[in-house]
Amino acid sequence: MSDMGVLGWLEERRNVATLAVISALRGAWFNLRGVIWQPFVLSLGISMGSLGGLESLTDLTRIIVQPIVGSASDIYGRKKFLLAREVLVLAAGLLFIFAGSWPLLFLGVVLVGLSSALFPIWNSLVAESSDPSELGYTHSIIGTVHMAVGLTATMAAGIIASAYGYRMVFIAASAIGLITILTVWKKLPETMVRISDSKLNLRRLAGALIGSLRPPRYLWGFYIAMSVDLIAFNMGYRLLFGMLAEGYGYTPYMLGVVMTVSTAANALSQIPLGKLVDRYGYARFMFISQILACVTIGLMLYSKSYTVVIAAQALMGVAASFWGPAEQAWIAINVDPDKRATAIASYSTFRGLASLPAPFIGGLLFDAYGFDIPMLANLVLAFVDGILILVLVKDRVLPTEKDQTATESQ
Repeated sequence: MSDMGVLGWLEERRNVATLAVISALRGAWFNLRGVIWQPFVLSLGISMGSLGGLESLTDLTRIIVQPIVGSASDIYGRKKFLLAREVLVLAAGLLFIFAGSWPLLFLGVVLVGLSSALFPIWNSLVAESSDPSELGYTHSIIGTVHMAVGLTATMAAGIIASAYGYRMVFIAASAIGLITILTVWKKLPETMVRISDSKLNLRRLAGALIGSLRPPRYLWGFYIAMSVDLIAFNMGYRLLFGMLAEGYGYTPYMLGVVMTVSTAANALSQIPLGKLVDRYGYARFMFISQILACVTIGLMLYSKSYTVVIAAQALMGVAASFWGPAEQAWIAINVDPDKRATAIASYSTFRGLASLPAPFIGGLLFDAYGFDIPMLANLVLAFVDGILILVLVKDRVLPTEKDQTATESQ
């Protein structure tokens, strides 16, 4: 792998190259929406507490559906569900164009939540398109392309919103959503062959739902650490752009620059770090990420000046590069490959349930006490989570056949 460049590596792995193209389009859509979403909602006269409630609604919708679609994709294949994801994204963008009050905004948020419920299927397809020894690197390549294209979209979103308004950004995002649908339809490979005698029945659905609440014992340490992480960042950092806009007058253009810096740092650092994560360990990388994130939040607690926030976001981009490939590779490697989408969906559902009220609580804390309190809560919990990762998370915990035989004989 080290003897060839990224393009040569992708040339030998055509499926991964196709996934990278789709990820690039998703990155453009995600970053166009990401920059202006919270300021857009606040511009409709909605409070930060209500904005946090909308974020929690997105999570609730995802949580309800995720175990079902994850289990279904293990039977019926990946592609049709990922095509549905892009259709939902396009429909949500169209609703936001016309949203001037709660009903359309509410429905659009529900559709975004439904599309998010299908994300574990994407992670499963990535894992099935990659050599297990290169899984962290594969995620870093796809993540870098996602961020690199999103870099342009981030700056464009801030400029377009400042010049023409928020709705023009959603129009651009919807155009990209349509292109993504066509690309998935025509080019996305199917990696899961349906087993003819397998069916999705109530028993299987119940098993998926119960499994998300009662994971195998060997996964508990990882689940606990990752849940604390999501609670922490949903309470504070997830609401960052809304808090900066509402509390400190940040404009869409300023937020675009802030997100561009973070995205650029993430894109530039993800491939080099992705080459190392498979070698040096997933837990170690996640611990480093949490320490960097704590420093980032500490900087923004110290000062909300534009320069400091930009510097902090550059560091957060690097922190995300340590985290993303490590987390995604860990869960893909430590679950049964034949039930990977079900397992990843159950994991995401468990975390989502644990952190469900966090955005709403963060919004209420901002309304009552301002920027510092929700971000301080984020900092404290992130530091605690770093310790939990060191204590609870091991790189390889999936029992081997020998382990299972020994357990059964006891």
